[in-house]
Amino acid sequence: MSRLLDRLDAVDRGATRAMGFAASAEPKPTPSMALLAWVPDLPQRDIASFAKLPVDSLILPGDLAPDVLAKKITPLDNVVWGVTMEKPARARVEAYREKRSDFFVFGIEETEVDAMEEGECARVLRIAPEMEESQLRGLEDLPVDIVLLQRPEPQGPLRLAHLLVISNVRAMTSRYLLLEWSGELTSRDLEYLRDAGVDGIVANVETMAPSTFAALHEKMSSLPRRRPRGEQRPLAVLPRTGGPASVRPQRREDEDEDEDEP
Repeated sequence: MSRLLDRLDAVDRGATRAMGFAASAEPKPTPSMALLAWVPDLPQRDIASFAKLPVDSLILPGDLAPDVLAKKITPLDNVVWGVTMEKPARARVEAYREKRSDFFVFGIEETEVDAMEEGECARVLRIAPEMEESQLRGLEDLPVDIVLLQRPEPQGPLRLAHLLVISNVRAMTSRYLLLEWSGELTSRDLEYLRDAGVDGIVANVETMAPSTFAALHEKMSSLPRRRPRGEQRPLAVLPRTGGPASVRPQRREDEDEDEDEP
């Protein structure tokens, strides 16, 4: 299974307390959001510096042949990474997977359905914020694991206009939701985004300094515990009984909720 999906599952569940007499210490809290770094171009130097970023995974350009990319990113041997692909085809996806790619990012228009096989690589659909409602309504039926929303307008700090766009997308899919963002985010911004259904932030290494990545990671680690699902507004997604949406389970609910019910 994809390690990125494992990480998002952990974010969704939160920290769990170890069992046994020796487990008296408080468990280290799991950050309630994931943090990813978008690398639009691989430089000839300082590739190893990307491994020092406090992120859960890297999104690398997929314009290089899989063999060439694998050699170029040797310093990132222990880092979870995936690639962006403009025209993903099954053979190319499989070639990247063999080189340890954990996921691939793609758009709607140029993606072959045959490349969407469920497997060890997570499927990340990147969508524009101005997507029409008729298309948004179809997201739930697409064979994808994660939806990546490009940053909505306007530029600048997080505003209600951004939350409105995010909420519209969140209401149409039960898949994990990542948000591209540039610039600072306060702890309160992150809490509002998380409570609106954003599971992770994707930041560009060309527009965000390493210190900003570190600050974001620290804020995410310090956020209050995510509210139980039962206390949040339910997703307005109609239940599905078949079709492509059933190929991956929907976001996991807190198991404790079922146990607490009489």
